[in-house]
Amino acid sequence: MKKMKKMSILLAAVVAATMLVGCGSFDASGYMKALLDNSYKNDSTAFVDQKVGTAEQAKELYDLGIETELNSLISGVTISDELKNEFTTTLQDVYKSVKYTVGEAEKQDDDSYVVEVKYQKMKVFAPAMEKFQAEQQAYTDELSEQVQNGGEYPSEDEISEQVYTMLKDAIKEAAANAEFEDEASTTVRIELKDKVYSPNQDDVEALEYALFDLEEASGLGQ
Repeated sequence: MKKMKKMSILLAAVVAATMLVGCGSFDASGYMKALLDNSYKNDSTAFVDQKVGTAEQAKELYDLGIETELNSLISGVTISDELKNEFTTTLQDVYKSVKYTVGEAEKQDDDSYVVEVKYQKMKVFAPAMEKFQAEQQAYTDELSEQVQNGGEYPSEDEISEQVYTMLKDAIKEAAANAEFEDEASTTVRIELKDKVYSPNQDDVEALEYALFDLEEASGLGQ
């Protein structure tokens, strides 16, 4: 099992051309809220109100973000469609629980904006990975004992189904009991390039790490 990768759900939405032409009035805070609400909450209200795109386009971007994140977790393995659907629902439940508030935007001399985002980091992936790795080790020991006693070793697909069911269940349980850190804040720069506004990708990645405990989780099992 690979270590947890960085979250990609918001970055997927940004890369997928969710940008505004930089002409006329521009609500940078509203734009940032639109991206966050649609990416994590599956709420396209601000996305449509800010004219980032249509409700249909918002849904496509949300689905893309979820699919991208799921693929980063199950890359290179085969699991059933039923387990994929259960995993998708689990990830959706995790992301919609994120806590953030988009604050004011300050316009810069180069016509870019700096938007404050207050948040409470959600502790979900580190406890999930800790539980999962313990269960995975127990399963490995069980298989070894089974083979030593003359039993048959399961197929690779059967093992993948069992292991990723354990991972899904561990994330689901951790999300149901998630704790949140005290409120903190960060900023995201909304840049203007070629008359198009878009969030700085480094800032977006930093925000993703701020919202969830991915750094702690990625260190497990190294």
